[in-house]
Amino acid sequence: MNKIIVKFLLLVSPFLFTNCIDPVEPEFEFKEGLVFIEGIATTVKGGSYVIINKSVNEFGINKTKFENGAYVSFVNSLTGQVVELVELEGAYVPSIEFMANVGEQWEIDVVLEDGRQYRSQPETVLESVPISNIKATYNPELQYNDGTGSFEPGHAISISFNDPVNEENYYYWTFKSYENLLVCQVCFDGIFRDGLCGPTSISTPDYFNYTCDTDCWKVRYPESISLFDDKFSNGKTTTDLIVANVPLYTKENIVVEIQQLSLTPDAFDYYKVLKDLVDNNSGFNAPPPAALIGNIYNPNDPDDFVFGRFTAAATSSTDIFIERGNIPENSLETQMPLSIEPTFMSPYPPPATIEAPCNEGRFRTAIQPEAWIN
Repeated sequence: MNKIIVKFLLLVSPFLFTNCIDPVEPEFEFKEGLVFIEGIATTVKGGSYVIINKSVNEFGINKTKFENGAYVSFVNSLTGQVVELVELEGAYVPSIEFMANVGEQWEIDVVLEDGRQYRSQPETVLESVPISNIKATYNPELQYNDGTGSFEPGHAISISFNDPVNEENYYYWTFKSYENLLVCQVCFDGIFRDGLCGPTSISTPDYFNYTCDTDCWKVRYPESISLFDDKFSNGKTTTDLIVANVPLYTKENIVVEIQQLSLTPDAFDYYKVLKDLVDNNSGFNAPPPAALIGNIYNPNDPDDFVFGRFTAAATSSTDIFIERGNIPENSLETQMPLSIEPTFMSPYPPPATIEAPCNEGRFRTAIQPEAWIN
């Protein structure tokens, strides 16, 4: 999603719209201060978030940057319940216990540090469609990398599900992957004390690795969009549909948790535009469609606009454990050689340590995934 945001905001200039869903077609021109808000509220714990980016020019380079210090909340449109989100590692997230429920209506309220306010239209949570089966298939040429000019190995994740009869259904898939994390802290030109890396008067190697003090898992998220509608398969069983590519970043065993979101037609149209922009390079050379404006608006300024969308969606999930230790192809990430601080006869200030905490966050967890096999 970050790649989409960066490319899109570098191309688009501001334009006026009569209301939040009927914008005038934009023109190409970069402008600082453009806002992109992407928010999802789901019916599974830990699946909801809001990401806010703003276009900036730093040292002559046009890019987007995460917007810190915003007030963000989910609002139940029917009951008035307000769920405040907290800033965490490049996103705003609700309590881990938060779950939307089928039939509820949710919207978001965002106030930036500069006082600008944005709201979304209400979204109704539809019924979820359960996943009946999941499968992982290894492919040494899973996907082509334009940057390296080569194919990358990894696993294609496919699922099966029974589409409901006599109703239109729109699906969006995302996932989280969990792999063992050995090193929880790296200190360059220093040592780890009191939860921080700091310098010391005694010469040190280029870096020290500090292993995790408990079982720990690295969490990754997808960089692509997977969508499907039942226009030609209404009421039928969909079998072995590939919904995610998981590159071989490391050879650590991995759990992949697939989340299947049931979307409204408007939400599906919006995400399809984003997918088309990524899948077709020519899409960045033509005026972006109006659908990219989504359902978020400034209630205090009808001439202001914001890119992105808030979506509330029922979600079904399933997971799979994949062993990767015997794969012959090289992993994509280069592993740093371990450099462990000595604890016996250490020349460094006490207390000598070789471990660091597995701090809970969006990209790291000490909570063992349900499908994990030791």
